[in-house]
Amino acid sequence: MTDRLSNFRLGERLTYPTWKSLVNALYSTEESKHSNVYQGHEKIAKTFERLDAIRSHHNGFHPELALQFVEEAEGTYHTGLPLRDVKESMDRFHFGSNEFHSVYHIPTASYSYISPRIETILGIKSEDFTLARLYSMMPEGGLHHPEDIYHVLRWGNLAYVVLAIPGFVFRANDDHYLVRHRMNVRSSSIKDIRDAGYMLVEKRAYLCHDSETGTDLKPSMHLDRWTVLDDVKTHYVRPQFVTSPNQSMLMNSILYLLNATLINVPVKFLLLLNERIDHDRNKAIANNVCDKIQFHTGIQCDLDDQKVADCFAKTIRSKMKEAINVWEPKEGGHQIKTDTDAVKAAMKLGLLPIPPMVERLIYRGITDI
Repeated sequence: MTDRLSNFRLGERLTYPTWKSLVNALYSTEESKHSNVYQGHEKIAKTFERLDAIRSHHNGFHPELALQFVEEAEGTYHTGLPLRDVKESMDRFHFGSNEFHSVYHIPTASYSYISPRIETILGIKSEDFTLARLYSMMPEGGLHHPEDIYHVLRWGNLAYVVLAIPGFVFRANDDHYLVRHRMNVRSSSIKDIRDAGYMLVEKRAYLCHDSETGTDLKPSMHLDRWTVLDDVKTHYVRPQFVTSPNQSMLMNSILYLLNATLINVPVKFLLLLNERIDHDRNKAIANNVCDKIQFHTGIQCDLDDQKVADCFAKTIRSKMKEAINVWEPKEGGHQIKTDTDAVKAAMKLGLLPIPPMVERLIYRGITDI
């Protein structure tokens, strides 16, 4: 299925792939076949059902979704050192003066362990480092950043969807999910940190298991390695999986496509927004899009600078305003008045920049009717 373009938008004769069709296309690539990551229609439909569940629970912390996804997980999960040995090693060898770690138990949606080093590093007691404070479930004293929290939660649920996909291989204590977001540290007992207001933290979530797991491993716990970075004024939440190079590229492309499918800003608009990152002039955007269409499909596109300007002014800005207010609600709402505002909103939503593998799929999926 494709989105039909009409009037001035990018040429009247072109059709662009939908996000759902791109998910299907990704599973047909040589990279997917090489990694044995192939899903039949039934399993792809199940993935889209999980996206529907996330869409209906997008404004809050819903750990039952993660539990549902991992209970149905069909990836391959290899064991490593049991958690007790790994934790003892981390406690004994301080990997960095700005690091601490925790253990998250998925079935109970709680931390079973939080390193006491958190108090030395962040000035926050381990008993105060709770899900309620991290994920915006407290009216006061929360550790979340209001501009990051909804994106952290959305990406986290999408990561569990990817974790469940058959064909992917995860090695305990090695392969991991990496995400950076801002943390509210105004309750810190350390003055310099408290005065900063917010600090950027990086979390690496490693699949782990206890000593009784044996050879069969299902995702139920992850060991989180937290690194405290500097304070920043602007940050866009854009996580990634870190595994073997080929699998990482494929996993992160799927993660991006699932996020884009969930938010559902039309593909054609994101192509223009993607070019706007590097080009101020509408003519340069039109030329780049036309060149890529011709390179990947052989189709000559009649897009020009006026059509680009009209598309941004009449359609893209309003579409991005709608999307950012759904997925990052705030009192008074977001206003998108310029092309730069639209680009920033797309970056907040994790839609920009488009990964190279996904961009190739998009251009190859363009047809001339």
